[in-house]
Amino acid sequence: MFKGVMESAKEFKKVVDTVSTLLDEICFEVDEEGIKAAAMDPSHVALVSLEIPRLSFEEYEADSHEIGIDLEAFKKVMNRAKSKDKLILELDEEKNKLNVIFENTGKRKFSLALLDLSASSVKVPEIEYPNVITIKGDAFKEALKDADLFSDYVILKVDEEKFVVHAKGDLNENEAIFERDSSAIISLEVKEEAKSAFNLDYLKDMVKGVSSGDIIKIYLGNDMPVKIEYSLAGVNLTFLLAPRIEG
Repeated sequence: MFKGVMESAKEFKKVVDTVSTLLDEICFEVDEEGIKAAAMDPSHVALVSLEIPRLSFEEYEADSHEIGIDLEAFKKVMNRAKSKDKLILELDEEKNKLNVIFENTGKRKFSLALLDLSASSVKVPEIEYPNVITIKGDAFKEALKDADLFSDYVILKVDEEKFVVHAKGDLNENEAIFERDSSAIISLEVKEEAKSAFNLDYLKDMVKGVSSGDIIKIYLGNDMPVKIEYSLAGVNLTFLLAPRIEG
């Protein structure tokens, strides 16, 4: 069995919106501790991982299940959430469906057919990073929007004193510079200077759900995948993006 109740359907909608920009489908691994999932995007450039501990639910009961979901269908359902709706996720083993229920003045139930995705789940690789930038999420998000004016990729750079988001087009360029003592930087843990280039659209998708007050951790090394971590609506999200190789 599996049943989980969340206080705010609207907040969880942000998670589904963010994940569905990168993935078409996902397999939730459910057990008594909570929910985990990890998958590669269709082009195998980015990896998305999420973890929902049982403490993020108001009520939670589960034994072990793998629940494969079409994220486009899930997103359409979550778009129907109202601001004061509770969210109930409930497995119907007999019908092989996941019931998504919004509860407020009444109950609205949507039943999503399950997909067999058990073979598609992946492991998040263990990578040692020399540098960790902890930054206010909205500041990083705005820097990516600035970069989007001139380029389709960004160069992320870090040294002991600053973190830089740099974009260069054919004629124009821009930089967002975050000094160690700036209000946007929570901490800079730097063992070596590093610089890598990344696809801008992927990075923007990864931070889509971030809003004012959210904190992002960015793990960066030279020509290594960038790792981005933050929490959203009680869900721990992790993204890996392969570096852009200069031709």
